[in-house]
Amino acid sequence: MKKLYTLLAFIFLAQLGIGQNCLPDSTYIDSTGGVYPKPLIPGGTGKGISKIACINKPYEFVFTVVTPDTIRLQGILLNINSITIATTGAISNLPEGITYACNPPTCVYPKKTLGCLILKGTPTANNNPGDYKPIIHLLIGSVFGNLAVDYPGIFPGEYILKLLDENCFIATKDINIVNDNFFPNPSEGWINSRENNIHDLKLTDQYGRILGIQDQPIDSKFILSNNLPDGFYLLSWKSKNKSYIQKIILHRN
Repeated sequence: MKKLYTLLAFIFLAQLGIGQNCLPDSTYIDSTGGVYPKPLIPGGTGKGISKIACINKPYEFVFTVVTPDTIRLQGILLNINSITIATTGAISNLPEGITYACNPPTCVYPKKTLGCLILKGTPTANNNPGDYKPIIHLLIGSVFGNLAVDYPGIFPGEYILKLLDENCFIATKDINIVNDNFFPNPSEGWINSRENNIHDLKLTDQYGRILGIQDQPIDSKFILSNNLPDGFYLLSWKSKNKSYIQKIILHRN
């Protein structure tokens, strides 16, 4: 029976793929019902929204919707006919300029099928950089009528859409951007600061992942790890009760 469901889903997927808004990821075809990637769960599973958005830059991210024929809500197993998302206004907490579209275009996902949902658009300059947490408002069609469900909501985890500034640089406005405090820049593997009494020094990649740096200089130099490949990094620190950030270019060769 499962092979029959898979075959039907592949046929449905092929039909959906002609001139539509998005394509579902067929690797989820045998997955349990839900929206994929799953929401982030701290210390657990789920990939969440892995693509970062930038102000005034076009953005797209695709969710795959796997619609089962049964679903368990609050301990009750329900036979369902479909999952429906309103064609407008059904995703809250999106940055201004980001909307969504569905495949099928009606945003009605029949049971035993794969569909998709795409976030798309260009975040406007009216947005503050930072973390946005979209909530998808679903209607589950069952013998008891349409049941309104938030995803995530009664389901664990959260989606986080990280929005950076127009330079795809930082995710907050509460920071001072400088260009010349640390030198030389480009760096061959070490840097020096033009001011004293800096603290909370952190080196990150462009996605905000902390790569670390020693707290105190060695012979007035801060050494960048030999494991870091050439490229650009973000160095943040605090001084005089203010936060600063500078782009560091690492070029050893």
